[in-house]
Amino acid sequence: MGVLLFVLGLACSRGGELPPRALVHEAYVWQRAWSPELVQAVTQAPSEMGALRVLARERSGSARTPVDVAVDVDSLARSGREVVAVMRVDGTAPLEGISLQEVATHARAWRARGVRVRGVEIDHDCATMALAGYADWLARERTALGDLALSITALPTWVSSPALPRLASIPDDVVLQVHAVRAPTLFTPEEARGFVEAWSKATSRSFHVALPTYRVRLRDGTRLSAEPRDVARFLSGLREHPVAGVTGVIWFRLGHRGDPEAWSLPTLAAVVRGEALDTRFFPHLVDAGGGTLDIVLENTGRVDAEAPARLTLSGNLEVLDGVSGYTARGTSLVARTPPRLRVGERRVIGFVRGSEVAIASP
Repeated sequence: MGVLLFVLGLACSRGGELPPRALVHEAYVWQRAWSPELVQAVTQAPSEMGALRVLARERSGSARTPVDVAVDVDSLARSGREVVAVMRVDGTAPLEGISLQEVATHARAWRARGVRVRGVEIDHDCATMALAGYADWLARERTALGDLALSITALPTWVSSPALPRLASIPDDVVLQVHAVRAPTLFTPEEARGFVEAWSKATSRSFHVALPTYRVRLRDGTRLSAEPRDVARFLSGLREHPVAGVTGVIWFRLGHRGDPEAWSLPTLAAVVRGEALDTRFFPHLVDAGGGTLDIVLENTGRVDAEAPARLTLSGNLEVLDGVSGYTARGTSLVARTPPRLRVGERRVIGFVRGSEVAIASP
């Protein structure tokens, strides 16, 4: 009885908050070209990833021309993970003449080849005013899916629609996108938390939250980035102060070595596991022959990050020059826009000739 009273008292002292909870993690495989690097990432994704949601088909543009992605099905089977086949339908495209059977066909074919297919998903950024018609379409289409589960992506702006409760009741799963919702912002923890809480109040159904792992360049040249520390802060808040209905996180997207605009797998794993996101760079000199030393910078930390803007050398410098965005200024290499290095990445940023040369400070 004493223990029970203590627990009840603790709950009251927390103001009725839900207890901290573990979250399910999955990832989107959203590349349209399956390179060897992507295949490697699929088979080596962090162990916490319970499923992969794989882009299989698209309908976009005014002609709504269907495009199938040449997915490496064998790598999905080797991964051993559950898989959801995704069809993207451009938000401006009407749904007439489009069917979920288009992606269900892929899902069944993958299953026949040994993939653990769970279901299908439609990624359709429907206009809020058109949600009632979207709900009608979903209700009709899901009847022919058989044992394939149905998932849909959703926008925070939908909370203002009276059609939302019915729409949310149709699929087995809803994925709320909280990134790239309002230009020119890609992601902020505070805005994302507001989106999640508003959605939770608008519908009683459980849902997943889609979080970003990428960078993007706007038409005016502005670069926006989902910074690992910002996303980790949101995720920590979601764990420690859960929002009713949130069951897990879907990461957009699974990166690989050939995808410099997405987080590296070590960075994704560190954020998912709640590890300290230490930034650490190791500058060193490598003999390039002929009396020349390459100046090499290596990211030895646990998170992808911008390299130092300045490195200073000491010694008797005869020649000093920079590459990869660095230029020589006196005895230093300086970058106006430092390169972003992924975990484990090494890059030559300059070369030097001289005697008793050393890197004085990062």
